[in-house]
Amino acid sequence: NNALAGAIAAAAQRIGGANVAALFGPADEDQRQYAPTYYPGVTTIDEAHPVTLGLSQELTTVDFNLQLVHVLRVGGHVNNADGTPTTNGNVNLATESSAGRAGLGQNFSSRVGGDGSFSMSNVPPGRYTLTARGMNAKQPQFATQPLTVGGTDDTNLGIVLSEPASISGTVSFPATQAQPPDITQARITAPSPAGVQTIGPQSQARVDKDGTFIIDGLAPGLHLIRPNGNVRGWSMKSVLLDGRDVTDTPLDLKAGQKIANVTITFTDKQTEIDGAITNEQDQPVPDFTVLAFSTDQSFWQTQSRHIQTTRPDQTGTFKLRGLPAGTYYITTVDPAEQGEWFDPAYLDQHRLGAARITLSDGDTKTQDFKVRTQN
Repeated sequence: NNALAGAIAAAAQRIGGANVAALFGPADEDQRQYAPTYYPGVTTIDEAHPVTLGLSQELTTVDFNLQLVHVLRVGGHVNNADGTPTTNGNVNLATESSAGRAGLGQNFSSRVGGDGSFSMSNVPPGRYTLTARGMNAKQPQFATQPLTVGGTDDTNLGIVLSEPASISGTVSFPATQAQPPDITQARITAPSPAGVQTIGPQSQARVDKDGTFIIDGLAPGLHLIRPNGNVRGWSMKSVLLDGRDVTDTPLDLKAGQKIANVTITFTDKQTEIDGAITNEQDQPVPDFTVLAFSTDQSFWQTQSRHIQTTRPDQTGTFKLRGLPAGTYYITTVDPAEQGEWFDPAYLDQHRLGAARITLSDGDTKTQDFKVRTQN
């Protein structure tokens, strides 16, 4: 029946986007389901109202109704950049936030069939970001476009993939204290900034013996340049493009673009913050997270090099290594709030009462914390 088909369709979307229409026939034209709903009872994050809580305050009046909406089918065909049908790939549909970031609300996905077709069922009306990825001659191709789902099914979408971009350059490890590392163990990646919808595995490059690298198969759009795990004893100091500092500035790649002349410099003069967390009786307290974040709010974003956390060991001692030179707030936070430390509102709340530390290249500073514990 339609209810069963709808339930299986929803499950199929979550596990890979099977073409439900091919298995069960057309969905009920008046099929409805509850959409993700935000306070005070709206279906888009653009219209949502924030809820403000004071210290120890309790709110018991945050009441709103779930929205029952007519759900729809979205589908079409995906073609390669040369016009041939894509026979191996995926299509993803993610809700858009007011900041243009995908990821809030529901996600839908579909495998691309042998004839280039795809289909997704049970999609509520709204604004989405559609991303597609396919393979052509072992090279990935990509497409990203906004999509508004309205009052009727949209099953004739035509998606055309674009050629991938690439980033190449050199890596240097100017030694001042430590021995230069085996540079062939270094890996360079180009992740998308916070909130940018991506699809498929992340490309990375191995550094050659002569210090050169090339990251192929990158989707058009915004990308940062980052090491995939620091070489032990070294941290990334700067990224230059044609002499311009782009260490914390995303590069906007176009389809088929080849960006060269990137220079990545590592340093062995790592910063370090040491300390201990104890209670009023000078007993170690390991049940906190230590959070350090830049006093410059422009760095308050996911994947920022200027935000770092660590957990103390059983003796209450901790170390934070590799923060870029700068001035930081440092404080202790509840480890149950993991991940929230990239939220600007969360950071703004925790800067009050935090200690301040200024770090230069190679500095080692000490910051101890005394916390209250319940008896």
